[in-house]
Amino acid sequence: MEYAAIALTVVGFGLGVAFRFKVLLPILVLLLVVSIVFTATQGFNFPSAALAIIEVQSIVQVGYFFGIVLRAVVAGMRRMRPVL
Repeated sequence: MEYAAIALTVVGFGLGVAFRFKVLLPILVLLLVVSIVFTATQGFNFPSAALAIIEVQSIVQVGYFFGIVLRAVVAGMRRMRPVL
């Protein structure tokens, strides 16, 4: 499961660096459906399934946030004119 969390973080980070918010939403919906199917086939009870789904969504969104932060920092460093 740790490898899955790392992979989801990398996917979120890549999405944040490369794409805007409009691309994140379909990916999150797709991950929601995949998470629901996975938890149903593995026989998780409701609290465990809800926690797994929330974890997947949160991990991708945190990775996306860090990707956006990196993209903003790089764009700020490219700017040549002074702020003041």
